[in-house]
Amino acid sequence: MKKLLIIAAMTFGLSAQSANAATSFEVDEYNRVTLLSAAAVKGKDYDKAFPLLDEAAKLGNKISQFTLALLYMEGLGITQDYGQAYLWLNVAAEHNEKRWRKVRAQLHNSLSEEQTAALKPLVAEHIEKYGEKAQEVSCYKRAATGSNRKQLQCSKYRTPGR
Repeated sequence: MKKLLIIAAMTFGLSAQSANAATSFEVDEYNRVTLLSAAAVKGKDYDKAFPLLDEAAKLGNKISQFTLALLYMEGLGITQDYGQAYLWLNVAAEHNEKRWRKVRAQLHNSLSEEQTAALKPLVAEHIEKYGEKAQEVSCYKRAATGSNRKQLQCSKYRTPGR
């Protein structure tokens, strides 16, 4: 009887996943745009990288969110826009990367109080829509084989049964 209750609880838990749960297609798309955007940035093809980073960022990839913010800050592949940079830096910094928080703080300090006040509700909206929880993304630091240097890796997981 105890096993039956555990199985029932697990089944209910799986079926009670959020409406935003990732399908296999969404996970594949996340992986595809993440790889393509990274290759475009590495090749300094910012016109190609921007739409790919935008898509990957909206799918919840923290690295893409930070890189997209940098493109907005520098005006690479897109018109320079500190407001958009600030929004994406805040979503990326949700992961608590020290370097990302530092860049966000520098941009925050360069904006006026009026600008940051106007952006505050948009930041909350972006995090709610594109943050780790909303996009069901998990990020962690892992060292490559033979290295002590850890790099951030993010993954979008498929919800069982979808």
